Amino acid sequence: MYLFMSFGLSVRGFCNAMRRVIIVDGTFLKNKYKGTLLVATAVDGNSNLYPIAFGVVDSENDDSWGWFFRQLKVVITDCQDLAFVSDRNVYISKAIGTVYPRSAHGICIHHLLTNVVSFFKTKGLTALVEKASRAYRYTEFQECITKIFDMSPELGRYLREADVRKWARSLFPGSRYHIRTMNPAESINSVLRIPREYPVIPLLDSIRELLTRWFYERRLLSSKHLDPLTAKVQRKIDRKIVKAKGFQVYKVDNFRSVVKGDIYDCHVDLERRTCICGKYDIGKIPCRHAIPAIYSRGMEVHRFTDTLYITAAWRTAYADSINPIAVLESEWNVPAEVKLAKVLPAKTRKSAGRPVKRRYESVEDKIASSQGSRKNKKHKCSCCGTEGHKRGTCDLPI
Repeated sequence: MYLFMSFGLSVRGFCNAMRRVIIVDGTFLKNKYKGTLLVATAVDGNSNLYPIAFGVVDSENDDSWGWFFRQLKVVITDCQDLAFVSDRNVYISKAIGTVYPRSAHGICIHHLLTNVVSFFKTKGLTALVEKASRAYRYTEFQECITKIFDMSPELGRYLREADVRKWARSLFPGSRYHIRTMNPAESINSVLRIPREYPVIPLLDSIRELLTRWFYERRLLSSKHLDPLTAKVQRKIDRKIVKAKGFQVYKVDNFRSVVKGDIYDCHVDLERRTCICGKYDIGKIPCRHAIPAIYSRGMEVHRFTDTLYITAAWRTAYADSINPIAVLESEWNVPAEVKLAKVLPAKTRKSAGRPVKRRYESVEDKIASSQGSRKNKKHKCSCCGTEGHKRGTCDLPI
């Protein structure tokens, strides 16, 4: 009924050179046997998808998610610096609380905003909730949540019942870094859109081929990268350097400084790697206030960046290869009871209609797509350029 697969290379890379944040999600299989594919993935120091484990179960329920997390715990142990991100699936929340009691659990802000759009129609509430979730400082969060309660006490109670610590960045009990959505896991599901139509064994082989290609390409890319920080983190630093132009640094001691020139004065402590703005504390990357404080002392930015963003850690994550099964056949000792086992196919029935290959758009997706469409634009006549009529009814002579 259940199947679990995880590559040792992925586990070692996650444990040694990765942010300790795991995004989990489930998606339907489209073959005639049905079932659900469960995915646990992380994000490497260069913001690339880094799959850790896959599971095939009958459906998403208490038993299947509990079993999946128990298998995951065999390769990824429970600890306080571990965090999970998922949607508000009650089965996932219950399984994490039971199997990983020491880890932190956060929910995807996009799913929360979709519910806000669906059930609370007051104008401006969605933007306030998003601003509250993105706030780096508790004072900024408190200002937003107070406005939400004033505008809609019902929404305020709803957000409180959803557990503020799970969706508000400034209140999250663990280290979530900048990972606030389930996009990594949903991206894996999208990449496997066609293989999800295959039977289980071809599906697993497609996953192995995908990871083999990814690991080779990224190992090659990281080996050619000469900067001390990964490519995407270095681009973030460059953008912050531009924003920090004109800031004035007033040194307090060898590590502490007061940086002026922004909206408010910021106290930076390079020894503790903190800034009053909160971005340095949460993201583990020097903020635009810490960067001038570092340069004013003649030091390099990468010395004050989390080691998980260093190029050496990026290379460590892809140091080994995921080999094809054929290479390991001589070393693969299959137990006799497995060889003799008779596995019968499940009873199947093809569903009516055309198979769905893409996920249904959420309310938030529809709003975003409508804002970028031409629905809100007034039509202009292609002949005279004025609004209110078309070319066929235009009075201007052709």
